[in-house]
Amino acid sequence: MHEVQFKIALAALLVVDAGVRLYYQRSYREFKRVVVRHERREKLLYYLVGLGIIPLLFYLFTSLIDGFSVPFTNEIRWLGAGIITTGNLLFVWSHKSLGKEWSPVLEIRKGHTLITEGPYRFIRHPMYAAIILIGIGVSVLSANWIVSLSYMLPVICMYLVRVSDEEKMMTEYFGNDYREYVKRTGKLVPKLSILMHKKRT
Repeated sequence: MHEVQFKIALAALLVVDAGVRLYYQRSYREFKRVVVRHERREKLLYYLVGLGIIPLLFYLFTSLIDGFSVPFTNEIRWLGAGIITTGNLLFVWSHKSLGKEWSPVLEIRKGHTLITEGPYRFIRHPMYAAIILIGIGVSVLSANWIVSLSYMLPVICMYLVRVSDEEKMMTEYFGNDYREYVKRTGKLVPKLSILMHKKRT
């Protein structure tokens, strides 16, 4: 019975996650591009992430991979639901802060501005952080190592492949402004110096 409850909770949280993604995807509009990088690779990465969701669907709607469970306690598994919720909130905050500057691919648009507010005040890649948090939560709540590997490996691959190109593109376009921004922020977690500064102020 507990497993059914975990599956229902995970399905509900992922519906919320999908709703957030679809909402902001719909609001994305094409602008005149100044710079665009690796479009074919970007599509391949998204396909890879999509394929990683298939074992998750098997877990949610069948018992075929229930035998690959991890012996987490119920309390730990419910903690996974909290981690997913935290990831979703960070995802929404990141989108609201980016506004029209958000793009699903690596591109710079005409009139593009450097966003340093919201979560971007502390970290440069809060959306990646949010997606990784959601993946950790999915892994814990499902307590299934097949689900965990299939969900997390494509996400980690996307982060490792994209982030260096993204930062290089931003540095080329924004120059010293972005270099200074890099000095005071972390990639996925805030630098201790900015947290201490915020505490003093």
